[in-house]
Amino acid sequence: MNKAIDPVSGKLLEVQEWLKVCGNRREGLCPVCDEEISLRADKSENTRTHFTHRKGSRCPTIEKNHKPFEHLVASDIDNENGEYIKSLTIANSYSIYEKCKGIADNLSVKEFRELIDFATSKGVWNFKGLTFMYVPYILLTCRERFIKKDSDYRKKDFYFVLDPNLNKVDELWNDTKSKKQKLWKINVDNNSVEEYSINEILVPEWFTYTKEYITNKLS
Repeated sequence: MNKAIDPVSGKLLEVQEWLKVCGNRREGLCPVCDEEISLRADKSENTRTHFTHRKGSRCPTIEKNHKPFEHLVASDIDNENGEYIKSLTIANSYSIYEKCKGIADNLSVKEFRELIDFATSKGVWNFKGLTFMYVPYILLTCRERFIKKDSDYRKKDFYFVLDPNLNKVDELWNDTKSKKQKLWKINVDNNSVEEYSINEILVPEWFTYTKEYITNKLS
């Protein structure tokens, strides 16, 4: 893992930042599962410095612990709300695709269609209480793994996870105070982790700064 939360400052730090500001402290917290993780290979010339979980950890950032689709159940369904969510998804399908594309390293249209198909097969749209904000993030968890050869510019295989403490996915929007409003991309090749905040903005992450630039110029 390439990041850890410093338990002293509460900040999420990259490995190189940790080495600069945390002195000899070697224990941090995993940003995904909150377990203690330890700095490794900081003195090695041949191995990349990283953080690692303790033996027996169940964190989904460890590939063997990743259980895709296990979270895609809800406490109840609401068909009326489901029709509303589907209508919003249809109306905003291109914007949803662009947001997913930005997070999933040039997601292909074929892959996006497959995400929609899988979510439909799981009845995701009818999950009680589902709001439109969560749609892009849940869709990205509807694939076991994204393969680098399936899309141009994709350099690694990766998968996405939500808060590992979810028993059912509707806890995500019914318990926003205790459940992390985050999505994590886990790169399989090197176990690095990228974090995305769940928000209602449909502008893809990579375009955010450009939008801010245009806003400042034209305001």
